[in-house]
Amino acid sequence: MWNAKGPMDISEVLQRVRAGDRQAFAAIVGHYQGPLFGFLGRMGLTPARAEEIAQETFLRAWTRLADFDPGRGAFGAWFYTIARRLALNELGRAPGRLEVPLAAEHEAACGEPEPFQSLALAERRQRLSAALGALPAGDRSVLALACIKELALAEVARIDGTTVGAVKTRLHRARRKLARLMENDDV
Repeated sequence: MWNAKGPMDISEVLQRVRAGDRQAFAAIVGHYQGPLFGFLGRMGLTPARAEEIAQETFLRAWTRLADFDPGRGAFGAWFYTIARRLALNELGRAPGRLEVPLAAEHEAACGEPEPFQSLALAERRQRLSAALGALPAGDRSVLALACIKELALAEVARIDGTTVGAVKTRLHRARRKLARLMENDDV
């Protein structure tokens, strides 16, 4: 599957999955699980909801694999499109449910930085979390995909179902909004 030598050809993995090889799908889960949790956390989902959405994303990818067309784009873009839609649906059902991001919870559980550093880091994270929570879910999605996941704008456009130009515009506006919110003392 994916190893130290680099990624295995995704088309080969997908052929094995389509042939019923559950271990091949387990490799897909192993490869995408961490980045997916990070994406969902940055979308503003609680850890529990992120876990549910991640499970639903993998389940839909498994059951709808026949819908994936490599001629229309990369598997990762198709996969994150599923996750994005599920996350936006969840956020639309429960506006304002933004809670502690997964990364901050993980560091708290690991007990990493020194207490004084931890406090400053926690304050910055809290401000960022609040600022991200104040953005519309679509803006959080574009920021998470382009800036944090570092996907190419063409991939973000495919996931978002729009054009590269629209993604550039939304990304620029979202960055400006986020910067203004971070400067605001009310956040």
